Amino acid sequence: MQITDVEISVQRRTPNPMPIADALQILPGAGSVTVRLLTDDGVNGEGSVGFGRIAGAPDALAALIEHELKPLIVGQDPVMVRHLHQQMLRETEYHGSAGLATFGICAIDTAIWDCLGRARGVPCWQLWGGVHRRIKAYAMVGWLNYGDDEVQEICTRAVAQGFAAVKIKVGYPTLKQDIARVECVRRAVGDDIDIMVDANQSLTTAEAITRGRAFEALGCLWWEEPLPADDIDGYTALAHGLDIPVATGENLYSVADFARFLKRDAVDIVQPDLRRAGGPTALLQIGALADAFRIPYASHGGGPVQLNIMACLPNAWYLETGLLSDDSPMSLQDGTVALPMGPGFSWE
Repeated sequence: MQITDVEISVQRRTPNPMPIADALQILPGAGSVTVRLLTDDGVNGEGSVGFGRIAGAPDALAALIEHELKPLIVGQDPVMVRHLHQQMLRETEYHGSAGLATFGICAIDTAIWDCLGRARGVPCWQLWGGVHRRIKAYAMVGWLNYGDDEVQEICTRAVAQGFAAVKIKVGYPTLKQDIARVECVRRAVGDDIDIMVDANQSLTTAEAITRGRAFEALGCLWWEEPLPADDIDGYTALAHGLDIPVATGENLYSVADFARFLKRDAVDIVQPDLRRAGGPTALLQIGALADAFRIPYASHGGGPVQLNIMACLPNAWYLETGLLSDDSPMSLQDGTVALPMGPGFSWE
């Protein structure tokens, strides 16, 4: 089998006039890029990456894929997917693989794996070897811009859908406000629902330790990304100084970055992002590396690609998702979701 073409399309999105927000940024949405990989066997594969902000980013990414990555891929055998992943990293090293280039590598890497699964008529998790049949899921629903009534209503809806855990944003100007937000959500969901808290890189180490102790006392399940993503010294202090598990990784860009955090005992839960890590090839490596350190894996973002990956990781813990729409292919049972069963990364 040989790759004959890589088709690139841009999906532009009108910014949301009522955008969601966290402690770091406002996220109006900015569209996405999809690559469609064609082969001489007539088997295709797709990979997409989206942007929460930066209106020009999809067009910039499409150009990078067209001019830098596509020439490396066309004419190659997709079964050499790990080799192609390394080639793309090497090609983009000159200007830096971390950042926009990694988003492009992710799109192509996802499309190649999708193609391989479709060629064999099986989900990708069956190519890799499964461990789990179902994965626990939580609802990321508590955005910082929501008022108390709104956050209570949406968290209650998540519980009614069958979620046994919800994540909310914190990082308000004061600890008192953060505590009030957690207590507000606890009143809405009850004592049997787990609550995770996420400050999106907004605090200093000292403040993150202080607030982490407060969240420990409130019974929160984990304390997510309170410091800038590259502050390995700060995360080491947090992980050593708090009992509440410290989760991070959505803004790390390489397997080597995760290795540094794991070697320093600077993280209790890894949370790699599909786009920033560089696709399924990288996420499988990160998950296996974390498992060697006995560290749980919780996804940043959800969907069929992350579910296929988590199905193969002994240390997979929680899939991140939002409220389920009426036509969602996911269904909850005891707080867990079933794996996709379609070829490649398709649902059915």
